Amino acid sequence: MQQATYLVAVDGSKNAERAFQAAVDLATVTGAKLTLLYVINDRGYDKQRFEAEYLRLIDAEHQLAEELLNTYQKTAQQQHINVQQAMVYGYPKEQIVTYSRDNQPTNLIFLGATGNNAFEDGELGATASYVIRHAAANVFLVK
Repeated sequence: MQQATYLVAVDGSKNAERAFQAAVDLATVTGAKLTLLYVINDRGYDKQRFEAEYLRLIDAEHQLAEELLNTYQKTAQQQHINVQQAMVYGYPKEQIVTYSRDNQPTNLIFLGATGNNAFEDGELGATASYVIRHAAANVFLVK
């Protein structure tokens, strides 16, 4: 039997942190491996008009993403979980679905019901809603 793979979408939000912890808890019991995915949203920038500012912002987010992924990876490894990292650029909701479909067999996707860009009172963010509707894998949503 092939080892299950859980994809954990992280963005630094509290809900994503809780999704990560839920994935670690389940992987500890099931023996699944984790893939931690951070999507740098590079949409919405006028890249040509403000190239220097765009590059500065993207570089800063890239550094923050690396720190977050490294912290989560270390935490998972301390629980003896096989874990890998991935960082991609694009629209988060689309990239989560694409990554889970194209890069590996994903058995379960973990993500927060809302992320960094959601309104405080929102029950279900746009990213979570899209992933639920379009992903081939089951989705474990955390609030």
